[in-house]
Amino acid sequence: MLKKNIKIDRDSMELISLFNNISGAIIKDCLVFKSPENYGEIIIFLVKKQDVGKAIGKNGEHVKDLMSKLQKKIDVIPFSEKLEEFIQFILNTTKNSIKVQNIEIKSSKNQKKTVIITVRPQDRGKAIGKDGSMIRKIKELVLRHFDVDNVIINTKNTGTVN
Repeated sequence: MLKKNIKIDRDSMELISLFNNISGAIIKDCLVFKSPENYGEIIIFLVKKQDVGKAIGKNGEHVKDLMSKLQKKIDVIPFSEKLEEFIQFILNTTKNSIKVQNIEIKSSKNQKKTVIITVRPQDRGKAIGKDGSMIRKIKELVLRHFDVDNVIINTKNTGTVN
């Protein structure tokens, strides 16, 4: 289900190298994501799960250092080869982490795979994000690393108690 050939452009390679030199962490991928909040860019680093602490640094020093050098917001997200865990990691980077109730993958007749993420109704706005920014971030990261065609947020009650 993981995609094997991920293309990393020159700018992303330079950012990965810079962050690796600052933190010593193993960076799996880097994406520059357009943010609607301040019409700026967020640099998203996918980091080996066990290297997240190393990447962030004591009191966030590595992230703060990189933010001041680049004058951009930085997100550090642990990478997982398990789709469900990866999606939960992405949703936990928000200020108020979002509890995923269920994740299912549906295949259509034309072999297209859609990931349906079910969240609590009160988390719907956060899961979609301002101007759809969070769902776009989830889609971009999941489609880049997993063999799926679409990602949608669902808030119908699954009967799960939180």
